Amino acid sequence: MAHRISDFEFRISKQESPELVTRQKRLAILAAGLFLAWIGWLAYLAITAARPVVLSRPQFLVSDLDVIAQVEETKTGPNQKATVKEVYWPLRDRPISVDQTILVTNLEACTGWQGPGRYILALHHGTEGNEVVAPGKSPGFPPASPEFGQTVARPRIYPVTDETIRQLEAIEAAKAAQPH
Repeated sequence: MAHRISDFEFRISKQESPELVTRQKRLAILAAGLFLAWIGWLAYLAITAARPVVLSRPQFLVSDLDVIAQVEETKTGPNQKATVKEVYWPLRDRPISVDQTILVTNLEACTGWQGPGRYILALHHGTEGNEVVAPGKSPGFPPASPEFGQTVARPRIYPVTDETIRQLEAIEAAKAAQPH
């Protein structure tokens, strides 16, 4: 025979622990309040935070010339001639100098163009001009193959901001610490 709780026993157990019920209600209200505060904080971050620009470390590690350059606009996009404002890499024996105008042959093919201004360029210095280096292969991802509909990663340029400068300085410090 199953044990049944009588109506009398149930009322007694409810009457014996009103502080337990009150405590449970307080904890539930506190948990709901914390949950709503967390959701509110996440909504605030989603509304106020801009999309951050993150420099591709592999792109800068394979480049042999890293500069900040003033890039102007033409009718079709960025001008291939850019004026160097700062040279970050190499630290010595620099092939170019500040305020020198350089030719960047693949600037129109780059992603990251937002109009005229200063950009961080990871370049390969060649005899016919410079090219923005494409981001390198990432571990765990197969190389792009046009025969399977995959395209090679397009080179990227980065607008100059305080955050992108900090990232560039960190990348260049790591690059300088590597034995050559």
